[in-house]
Amino acid sequence: MKHLLLAIDRSSQSWEATRLAVHMAPRLKARVTVLSIVVPGAPEKEARELGGREYGATRELVDDVVKMLAAAGVNARGEVGTCSPHAVAEKILSSATRLETDLIIMGSRGRGELTGLLLGSVSHEVAMRANCPVVIVPTGAATIAEPRRIVLVVDGEGDLERPVAVTAELARALNAEVEVVCVDRTLGDDGESRDLSSASNPDEEAVAAAAATLMKAGLNVRRRMIDNRRGFAPEVAREVVAGGADMVVIGARAIGFIGSDVAAGAAEAVLHRTHRPVVVAPARRRVGRLSR
Repeated sequence: MKHLLLAIDRSSQSWEATRLAVHMAPRLKARVTVLSIVVPGAPEKEARELGGREYGATRELVDDVVKMLAAAGVNARGEVGTCSPHAVAEKILSSATRLETDLIIMGSRGRGELTGLLLGSVSHEVAMRANCPVVIVPTGAATIAEPRRIVLVVDGEGDLERPVAVTAELARALNAEVEVVCVDRTLGDDGESRDLSSASNPDEEAVAAAAATLMKAGLNVRRRMIDNRRGFAPEVAREVVAGGADMVVIGARAIGFIGSDVAAGAAEAVLHRTHRPVVVAPARRRVGRLSR
């Protein structure tokens, strides 16, 4: 990850996203482009008057963040864009493509997991459509400036390559340990989370393969299957909070059995239940079983 795109506005979530970027970028040895977007929302004449003031204030915000990153030893530059209210996600995505960024960091206003799915949010759309991983920082984030434990969520139908690679790079840079988890597909009311002793089905096989790859990268790794007693997002959230994890990685299409859009929605649900940053990593739906 050599080029990060930090998308910000004046919200508290953007401040948390900025704090994370200031910590992560030097450790990744990455340069950063800071992007903020002015969205005119008034009648034409008023928009021109307000637009000038808004653009100036936004430019000042971007310049301040660039200075913060520079003070941390990061090669940073800023951009201010304009677009209609419904084109913000597209503007961020097109900027990421144009700049060839390896990671997008942004906040989420988070009206809740249900409205995020029904109404859509900028972060949800960016996470669904981006060709690179997206770090989403939630409302009221319990963001740790120095994440020490990362939870990677996998399953037996999702492609593992990109989510595992993203997790490995972040964990190495942040000196974090990793827990690889999978939530059983069937809701049940008995049993507890259990450690794995063998890989006997596709989900367990995926967890074992991801853990093995991460251990080969020299990382401290644990792995666990989780009984699905409450549903996917609640179970992941419980594991994250109980285990003291600081960050979650979920493949946008890695949760193969629940489909791509719902998978991103599940990531958003985990985000709002844990108040931890969630990394949504692009992945393909894998055909056939995972080979070990």
